[in-house]
Amino acid sequence: MNIVTWNVNSLNVRADFVAAFLDKEQPDVIGLQELKLETDKVPVKLFEDRGYHVAVHGQKQWNGVLLASKFPLDDVVRGLPDGDQGESRYVAATTRGVRVVNVYVPQGQSADSPKFEFKLGFLDALIARLGGEAVSSPETLLIGDINVAPEARDVFDVAAFDGVPTFHPLEHQRIARLTAAGFSDLCLPHLPAGTFSFWDYRGAAFRFNQGMRIDHLYGTAPLASRVASARVYRDYRKKLGELAPSDHAPVAITLHPRAA
Repeated sequence: MNIVTWNVNSLNVRADFVAAFLDKEQPDVIGLQELKLETDKVPVKLFEDRGYHVAVHGQKQWNGVLLASKFPLDDVVRGLPDGDQGESRYVAATTRGVRVVNVYVPQGQSADSPKFEFKLGFLDALIARLGGEAVSSPETLLIGDINVAPEARDVFDVAAFDGVPTFHPLEHQRIARLTAAGFSDLCLPHLPAGTFSFWDYRGAAFRFNQGMRIDHLYGTAPLASRVASARVYRDYRKKLGELAPSDHAPVAITLHPRAA
């Protein structure tokens, strides 16, 4: 079972890019973030024509999340009322026995900004929700643009990011709480240091690998024991013919089948 997370930075702009990815890579489950489309404007047919079941939580111009699976999606939940302030940043569903929670965490702007307080509150509400999900669904998976680089190896220059959102001690405290709640970074054991998922469009950041690893898949222990591999699809951060890429690359894990 192959599961992908990808911040597409506008599904309207990236629709053909996403279609090419689905056709070639054939993920079983994919979570997209930053759709920048209202729910009724999302090109659901793009996924349904390829055999996917789809759950969408869209928003005009900003945010928006989508979950698509080759297997039915049950118990769909849209929104995180205690943390999202009405923004479309959370969609969850159960597919093939795995509870998948797809999120787009606020970036936070600056450490002295109200947007950073919003981010911390969102993370607090998310961790609380995940604790409940894990009780009812032992195989619970958090995927998405978490907008936090958990460790020094996850940024290209620690000094440049020290104390700013995406690499702030208060964010790292939340990641520690997520881990304490039973969720581990499923990609970390399988990726070498210096593997990133986001590169700014500016300053030739991708060319010089000046990036961050902020797109993640965190899972409970039963899922962690099933992870066969993880990868970042770096080629999809490059132009695809005349198609412009997102500033994020898709990130994926592959799960072993459950033991009989």
